Amino acid sequence: MTDHEMLCDKCEMEFYRLVDCLIKDIQHLETKVVYLRYSLSRFLPEGDGKMLRCEIFSDLSGSYYDQSAYQRYVSEYSDGQDPRETAEYCERLMRISSGNESVGL
Repeated sequence: MTDHEMLCDKCEMEFYRLVDCLIKDIQHLETKVVYLRYSLSRFLPEGDGKMLRCEIFSDLSGSYYDQSAYQRYVSEYSDGQDPRETAEYCERLMRISSGNESVGL
């Protein structure tokens, strides 16, 4: 392997690590948003609180799967599993959205 190829491999791995850190930051922020929306809904008048709980997942970050760089990250760094769509992450969001799990602020 040439020095250039080794440098490219190192840069690619650093890119994957950066994307992974950004995804973890997004997940952390999404859990806080869902938790804060649920918490706020408990203090609103019943109709408003119910509406907020119905829209608790609205306007969270979008999907990046149509981005080729993200597809490569998922296939090469995350073993083909989008970390934002794992059963564990989705179940955690559901627990938070129903008040069955709290999130430290």
